[in-house]
Amino acid sequence: MFDEPPEVGEGRYTVVVSGDGEFLVGTCVELGVSAQGGTREGCLENLREAVALFLDEEPIVLPAGVIKVLKAAGYHGVNKRGRHIKFRKYGSPPDTLVLPNESRLARHFVGLVCDRTGCSPDQIQGSESGAEHESRAES
Repeated sequence: MFDEPPEVGEGRYTVVVSGDGEFLVGTCVELGVSAQGGTREGCLENLREAVALFLDEEPIVLPAGVIKVLKAAGYHGVNKRGRHIKFRKYGSPPDTLVLPNESRLARHFVGLVCDRTGCSPDQIQGSESGAEHESRAES
């Protein structure tokens, strides 16, 4: 078991760590959240980030088009702290993008996402925010 940092919450969680030889996978049993790492310490650090993301109640307002393009290119949202979201792409070569959690992205960030994923700005711009998209899907 490990203690979570105060910004995640006061409490203890049961963690199961297993490995396949190349990676270790840690799972927080109570929350059903998992993460991987090359070492035990790295795995637990990544799991703490994943648990913090899971428990974070700040809504994601990043445009749905951005999230869709990143997911299609193999990126995973791994951490959201305050006003930023970290996306990682595992494999060869691995890549990390940190984007502001804003409903409209500056041209610089749109260009960065397009460069990394091969999409066009039209696929991103003008998309509704993630929160608006989710609330309309539930209606």
